[in-house]
Amino acid sequence: MHASSNFIDFAKLAPNSTGEMDVLYLEASGQSSDLKWELCYNRAGEMVYRADYVPSAAEEAAKHLLMVARNATAYLSMLMDMNPELCRRIAATESQWPVIAKLTEPQWQRPIADTISKLELGKDIKGHLLSAQTSDRNVIRRWATAIYETLLHTRIDFKEAMEKPSRHTTTEGCPEWARKTLDLPQFTKANAREWARLGEEMLLEQMPGFLDHPDFLAKKRNWTHRATAKTQHRAPSLRADCHPSPRSINREAFEDLAKELKNIAPERELWLGEW
Repeated sequence: MHASSNFIDFAKLAPNSTGEMDVLYLEASGQSSDLKWELCYNRAGEMVYRADYVPSAAEEAAKHLLMVARNATAYLSMLMDMNPELCRRIAATESQWPVIAKLTEPQWQRPIADTISKLELGKDIKGHLLSAQTSDRNVIRRWATAIYETLLHTRIDFKEAMEKPSRHTTTEGCPEWARKTLDLPQFTKANAREWARLGEEMLLEQMPGFLDHPDFLAKKRNWTHRATAKTQHRAPSLRADCHPSPRSINREAFEDLAKELKNIAPERELWLGEW
C-alpha cells in the first residue's frame, strides 16, 4: 500500500474497495503515473476484469475518495441504528471508528461523542490502548508491547511460511523460539504468562545484553537492588559481600515485563478465524 499502513486493511469481502481507494489516493496525490491497468477481483481472489487504466484529475479523485469514505461511514451509522449490539461487539476490540462531522448541525461535536460512548469503543482492549497512549513514557510497557508484537508477527509469518513455502519464504534457519510461537495460545490475561516465558527466551537469544540498553539505565539499578535483597535473604551469612548474578537480575527484569504483558492483554480471545 502507498498510504499509511497504520490505517489501511484489506477487506476480503470487498476485494476491490481497497485497491480502488488506493488508486484514488495516488491520483489525488499525483503518484499515479506508473498505473497501467484497472483490475477487478471476486471474493475468491480471482481476477474477473482487466482494462487499460484511465487517469482522473487530482481534484476529482480527491472528491471521490471523500465520497467513498462518507458513504462507508453512513452505512456504519445506519448499521448502528439497525443492530447496535453487533456494532458494539465489533467496536469493543477496535481503537478507531469513523464518524461524520456535520457542521450544519448545532453542537455537531455532541453526536460524535455520543456515538463513541454508545459503541463502548475499545472496551475489551483497554490494556492495549493504555500501552499505545503511554508507551513513550513507560519503558516497561514499551518493551512488553514490542515482545507481544514480535511474537505475534513471527507466529503469523512462520505459519504462512510453513503452509505456503516458496523461494521467498522459508522456516529454514529460524531460531527455535520462532517455531514455538505456533504453540502459543491466544493472547489474553489468562495466557499472558506463557507469552512472557517465550518472550524471555526470544529476548535472551536475540539480544542477550538487553539489560545494557539505554532504556534500562535506571531500571537496571532497581532490578539489581531487588536481586541483591533476595540473595541476601536466601543467604544471610553472605550479606557483607553479596553480588547478585546476571541471571537473577534478568529474572527481576522479566518479572516486570511479564506483569506488564498481563496488563496490556485483553480479557478474552479476540482473534477471528483459525488461530
